Amino acid sequence: MAGGAERMPVFRIQETEFDAPLDVDGGDVMAIRSTPRPYEVEFASARPLATTIDDMVKAATHPIVLADRRAYEVHLADAPALAAAPSMLVKATEEFKSVDGALSVVEFMDAQRTSRSSLLMVIGGGIVQDVGAFAACVYKRGVPWALVPTTMLAQADSCIGAKSGLNFQGAKNLIGVFSAPRHIVIHTGFLASLPSEDLLSGLGEVFRLSVIGGPSFLDAFERLTPAAIAGDRLVLDQLIRMALSVKRAVVEVDEFELDLRRSMNFGHTIGHALEAITGHAIPHGTAVAVGVLVEADISNQRGMLPDGERERLLRAGGPLIPDRERSVLAEVSLDQILDVLFRDKKVEGGNLKLIVPESIGQIRFVDFPLEPASVPLLEAALHRVLAEV
Repeated sequence: MAGGAERMPVFRIQETEFDAPLDVDGGDVMAIRSTPRPYEVEFASARPLATTIDDMVKAATHPIVLADRRAYEVHLADAPALAAAPSMLVKATEEFKSVDGALSVVEFMDAQRTSRSSLLMVIGGGIVQDVGAFAACVYKRGVPWALVPTTMLAQADSCIGAKSGLNFQGAKNLIGVFSAPRHIVIHTGFLASLPSEDLLSGLGEVFRLSVIGGPSFLDAFERLTPAAIAGDRLVLDQLIRMALSVKRAVVEVDEFELDLRRSMNFGHTIGHALEAITGHAIPHGTAVAVGVLVEADISNQRGMLPDGERERLLRAGGPLIPDRERSVLAEVSLDQILDVLFRDKKVEGGNLKLIVPESIGQIRFVDFPLEPASVPLLEAALHRVLAEV
């Protein structure tokens, strides 16, 4: 995967080498190769937000809308074409991210006589995206859908890659499909109303992808993060492009997660477990940032990740973990963690395929035995991270 005359930043997953452009300014469109058809990510922040969404509605033959209620009411009140389209406004909760939630969207589409010439416009964060993508995939064996991600988490990570997942019996993303949108529009205007904890949550995913992308990406992340935390929309746009550049390089090679795309779950294995154990008291991206640091600590304890790189990750990731979340995690009991981890899709024969950094920009899959003796190791890693960030 060579990058041309001037070599792009290189990272490795197992023994496979990838390159991804670190072009934080970029252009207006990022093309994504996908099966059965490619799609584009349009960066539209320079245009008025309501006008951008109205133009999407006008371009569709039969638009119907699934939207996060808060994002719709706060940002899209001045979009007349959108207001005229049939709309289902929902509250984005983990309860909605379920089979029942997806069926409610199917019922909405059916009531609107949705067909394969219709377009389901999904406007919201990762939860609304997951439910909308799933419903669009299964209704009439697939109807077209487009995505307008409204959170940092969705804009910087989940919007590309075509995965959707529903929670089932307390397990994250246990039921899912691959369902690629026809088009994605990213507008950082939505981020102006995000609570600070949601912005930090999204930056947790950017942190994960920057560690995977290697030293050049992590350098840029460290340089840009203070302005991003302060809400600088230009900087947020740059970080979103960076993160999507790394993810695109991987998903275009292994879209259906047959092997190397499992690296994108870096931080998620422990992060999802912490979410489940705390009853989702920790925002997703924050849990992932903690998961990155815990999995890096395990790598360090196994003699893989050097001390200096572990300490650098703690410095880079620490500002993303607010005091409230640290307090929740400090009180958490890991007695249930083996039960949660056993339900992870990466478990093979009693071993979890844990994704860890061997170094910044070098990801490895290692066997982690799911047995009582492993719990003290996890506890030690979590407590060491919380003590040092």
